[in-house]
Amino acid sequence: MADLSFSKLERLTTRLEFEKVLAEGKKNRVGQLCTIFSLPNSLNRKRLGIIASKRIGNAVARNRVKRTIREIFRQVKHQIIPATDIVVISGKEMVVESYKVTDEKLSNALLAIK
Repeated sequence: MADLSFSKLERLTTRLEFEKVLAEGKKNRVGQLCTIFSLPNSLNRKRLGIIASKRIGNAVARNRVKRTIREIFRQVKHQIIPATDIVVISGKEMVVESYKVTDEKLSNALLAIK
């Protein structure tokens, strides 16, 4: 059975890690929903970083978006190519879009990372 947790080891935590992925990573736009940057790493695990700026909305909206992204990543991480750092920058559409549509679009985009 796949491990469906989301541990601290699977998170990008420092500004340098985020900047490296944003500067060197491959960019993939998912419509107005979000932008995904991905960069292979040497840690033999997948790591996720989320950027939800104040342009998205108030704290409630930003936290909902972050929870949604984490949940979708947690469900598909075992299918993603190993050893990849991923940064998801949420867009305004993610706030108003239903969870089902967001899940479908983001899951497909995460699984398409090569």
